[in-house]
Amino acid sequence: MPDRFRCAAVAAAVAVALAGPAAQAGPAAALGPPRPAPGAAPPVAAVPPMGWNGYNHWGPGVTGAIVRRDARALVSSGMAALGYEYVNLDGGWDRPRRDARGALQADPAKFPGGIRELAGYVHSLGLKFGIYASAGTANCSGTSAGSYGHYRQDAAAFAAWGVDFVKLDYCRVPVPLTPRVARDLAAQMSRALAATGRPIVLDVNDASGARDHDLAWTWARGTGAQLWRVSSDITSSYRSMVSHLAGPASGHSFDLQLPGYAGPGGWNDPDMLEVGNAGLTAAGARAEFSLWAEEAAPLIAGNDLTAMTPAARRTLTNARVIAVDQDPLGRQGRAVRGGGGHWVLVKPLAGGAVAVVLFNQTPAAAVISTTAAAVGLPPAASYRLRDLWARSTGSTAGTIRARVPPHGVVMYRASAARRAGPGPRWPGPR
Repeated sequence: MPDRFRCAAVAAAVAVALAGPAAQAGPAAALGPPRPAPGAAPPVAAVPPMGWNGYNHWGPGVTGAIVRRDARALVSSGMAALGYEYVNLDGGWDRPRRDARGALQADPAKFPGGIRELAGYVHSLGLKFGIYASAGTANCSGTSAGSYGHYRQDAAAFAAWGVDFVKLDYCRVPVPLTPRVARDLAAQMSRALAATGRPIVLDVNDASGARDHDLAWTWARGTGAQLWRVSSDITSSYRSMVSHLAGPASGHSFDLQLPGYAGPGGWNDPDMLEVGNAGLTAAGARAEFSLWAEEAAPLIAGNDLTAMTPAARRTLTNARVIAVDQDPLGRQGRAVRGGGGHWVLVKPLAGGAVAVVLFNQTPAAAVISTTAAAVGLPPAASYRLRDLWARSTGSTAGTIRARVPPHGVVMYRASAARRAGPGPRWPGPR
């Protein structure tokens, strides 16, 4: 068949295959997150998932042996007890070709025991297991088979292996990747996973979130996904980390303009953490961890857990900052100030407190300040400030102010100590 006719036939077949309930999803998919009905069971990913993925450190070179030792380290380091529960594979785990039955094949050199055996080992440690799939015909580097045309088959295999988390990348899709096609590919995989009867988190990596016209955050929840990328791939550098907060990588201010799309059961995903990898200073690592927590982002460590420095371990195990990320209210933070590289971010918390991050994007130390009223606290005679990194507690009559180191953060949990009467309320999701 001539190429032009083959392409037309493929496009027509995809259009037919994609027709279904998700294809009819309209503007409602872009509305704010639904709130669970009183008494309803908590949704999958009721709080942002936490875990580990070795791709940021090893790339596609992750092996079964690496997964085993880092899974053990997740437990021995105390991270699992703090909520890090997913141990995830990324691209490069499977062979370029399927077997005679059309099934995915794990690379025998990297995973000699297969994926089912590896998932069982991870489960034996009390953890959950995640895997990578491409929505197209191959992964981004072309070294592994994709799931295109095999979504049901692959979902059934994942469930049989004991998979708890699927990262769906958008690479080598053989038709034009319009927003409708991107949405409906996610819906196909979501339906296939749901049909297995196994609760599985679906993380939609729509073109790595780098193309604003796909706007994955506006439609991914409606497909049944629990996570969606909102930025390009991160690298281990301060510049990359900041670009995820303030552009220009994706042409918008990261999650800061997207709080209405995040909430229990669905979260904006700025990519995995680089804490502990070369390229970020200790101050930069604390900044990244604080910003991700303030944004209610998934906390997926991406370093070698068996060779962490004490500083990296302290950052990844800061229970006070983790509690901000995992707060049951499920609200994402937003910026109330960002001029001149001096940021004030605020996130409402259950019980009426707020988490305040003072972030200094500049290379010089700076005093950054805001007020209790500006961060949404009610009028009060005084306010309690807990410094989540210094582990100190203080009080203020209303000014929240700190000297912030270059490229660093100061992070507070702020609450009214003695209320003076009714005051401003935090605006609800749009």
